[in-house]
Amino acid sequence: MFMEERQKMIVEMVNKSGHISVNEIQERFHVSSDCVRRDLRSLESRGLIKRTHGGAISTGPKGKYPEELYNPKEISDMNELCLAAAKKAVEYIVENDVVYLTTSVVGYYMAKNLPADFSFTVVTNSVTVADELRKHLNVSVILLGGEMSHRGHCHDFYTMQMMKNISLDKAFLSHTALSIENGASIHNSAGVEFGRLIMKNSSMNIGVYPSEKLGKNSIHSVCPITAYDLLITDDQVSEDFVMQAERLKVKVDIAVV
Repeated sequence: MFMEERQKMIVEMVNKSGHISVNEIQERFHVSSDCVRRDLRSLESRGLIKRTHGGAISTGPKGKYPEELYNPKEISDMNELCLAAAKKAVEYIVENDVVYLTTSVVGYYMAKNLPADFSFTVVTNSVTVADELRKHLNVSVILLGGEMSHRGHCHDFYTMQMMKNISLDKAFLSHTALSIENGASIHNSAGVEFGRLIMKNSSMNIGVYPSEKLGKNSIHSVCPITAYDLLITDDQVSEDFVMQAERLKVKVDIAVV
């Protein structure tokens, strides 16, 4: 089989299922892993697929602006990428930690999967996350108040005044988008200063980003990617993204979906 024919079939397979692994391609076309990776690099350079850790995924649609009344608790379909990253993230919480949980879907999934065998404290500015946290008897909860948005978040002047008096061991953050060039960014400028304050008051800043948020940019910049001590994502992440992040001395931990 000619290379062009094989690559065309690989794209068709990715578009049909949404993803494919290096092993699947090897078995289908009886070629070496090096040959497969050359094919995937070639296809990615033409924008036909997106390479991941161990395979490739469809380039897919662009992210869309979050709805005004969006609430992660109301999402009926489980986001497997967010869940995998969230479960990996909670492994970094240890006894007596004081941690901040992001207001995103990742934060909500983390709140549902927290350790139950030791005590620690969680700080949040999301009433949705706080409602989930109250079910954990081993967790002390600090709810940051202020003027609440329709999405159930607080990040105004009063919220920041509370946060200025709190020191964190770890902050788990997940903004709208994260790219190598422009770092973390969000749609709503109101959250920029709050996000920066969280990171300033934390001993360790951990970015928890499902791969669908990576390599993208939003409107307002929060921080460079190097501001994170650790990035947690899923195994659909682009190999190039991981290599570029690690080149910048940013450690990446990959969760298996």
